[in-house]
Amino acid sequence: MQVTLEDEIDRVDRKLSTAMAARPRDTAACITALENAVALVRAEPEAAEAFVPAELLDLLAEEYERAGRFDDALAAMREAIDAGRRGQPDGRCRLAEILMRSGRAADARPIWAQVKAETPDDVWLHNNAGLEYSAIGEHETALEWLTDGLRLALNTGDPERLVDQLVDLRAESLTALGREPDQLQVRGRNHLAAETGAASTPSWLHPPTPTRGTEPMAVAWAWFPATEYAQALRRWPGLAEPGGPAAGGRDHAAYCRAMHAKLVEAAEAGMTSVHIAPIRIRPYLAWCAEHGHDPGDARATYAADLARTHPEQLIAWPPARNAPCWCGSGRKHKRCCAAARGR
Repeated sequence: MQVTLEDEIDRVDRKLSTAMAARPRDTAACITALENAVALVRAEPEAAEAFVPAELLDLLAEEYERAGRFDDALAAMREAIDAGRRGQPDGRCRLAEILMRSGRAADARPIWAQVKAETPDDVWLHNNAGLEYSAIGEHETALEWLTDGLRLALNTGDPERLVDQLVDLRAESLTALGREPDQLQVRGRNHLAAETGAASTPSWLHPPTPTRGTEPMAVAWAWFPATEYAQALRRWPGLAEPGGPAAGGRDHAAYCRAMHAKLVEAAEAGMTSVHIAPIRIRPYLAWCAEHGHDPGDARATYAADLARTHPEQLIAWPPARNAPCWCGSGRKHKRCCAAARGR
């Protein structure tokens, strides 16, 4: 029996989804599955309709880094950038991060400087550089980046919701350097104290209304993992419409950060026992067909059913700050989605 390209795409996709969804995570299996997907796209350009090469390579760079294969991670990340990898901060910042985590901070320095010269108003650039320098104990340099980032965030009204993170990180560096809180730090604290809460939870999350003083609510929130995200956007363009979870066509990392912010708001409003229900497109479509639902608007219903019938597939939220992030990036929670935590 002849194996068609569609059959091969399905086989590679199944193995990739299985490897990325496994808990505990098997880094070697993830690398093998991602390498196979990348190889298929290289050999069969039509496969790019099922897999987004830039996203595959970005994920592969993450797994290589996790395995300590830093040179492979750099090569994969460069290829991802060449393939059109988009996001905030600039993809070159990932190169700088990988270099710093492999002990090559001197090689990372000119990359940070070049990106700053080209995108000086990107708050995420300042946040990420500050995080990395703080992590290796270079608090003077970290403080320079974090100071510029905090000043920028405050002057622009904090649209990226990073003031909280930047204030905390600056406090760590100031303490490490033996310095007292300065006026900028006070300004950041005053900004946080003056906040009155974010806007109401958007309709795309469809959570039940939290009520204080009631029994804790067990809630499952629908979410597309990285391996499903690009296909979901192609199938349901409405996800990227204003107010949707992927508003503006944001990349997967930004999608996760936005969801994390809403999860924080819901938890602070009294919602407890929160879990995340990963939506994998093939079983989701099968479930919709079986139950007579429109896949375009049944995500919340599917999440609730998954919580009832297959609770072992859910992701508990939030993880501990030093635990791996819920989004599957492999980074610590405090260095990933928690860096954009809501207030």
